[in-house]
Amino acid sequence: MRKLLFILLLLVAATAGLGYYRGWFRVSTSRDAETGQRGVELNIDTDKMKTDAQKAKEKIGGSTEKANASP
Repeated sequence: MRKLLFILLLLVAATAGLGYYRGWFRVSTSRDAETGQRGVELNIDTDKMKTDAQKAKEKIGGSTEKANASP
């Protein structure tokens, strides 16, 4: 059970890291000068995620077609 939880946590961390690197997620902070409070905002770019997924599907599809065509 512990190994499964570790693997799941590792997959989540890898996906978050890849998403941040690819620009799917953005984290920004702000500070209100009057109250001194700080805010954290998480933006998710779903259009970028869909575009990257489509490119990956096309690349994988092209690779499998080439592999099937080779003797």
